[in-house]
Amino acid sequence: MWISPRAVSFTIVCNACAQEVASDGYGAATVHGFLPLDTQRGSVECSRGHHLRVERDGR
Repeated sequence: MWISPRAVSFTIVCNACAQEVASDGYGAATVHGFLPLDTQRGSVECSRGHHLRVERDGR
């Protein structure tokens, strides 16, 4: 997932969960995370255990 270059906290959708829980809506698939400004990439884990890579958009 790509986040803004200046973002430190974010909410993203786990695509794997979104497909599994389509009837529950995207709220069941959201992941909240934090990435310090001096860090270019990191990862978060959703409540179902999917690992999501997060990177700052530097394009």
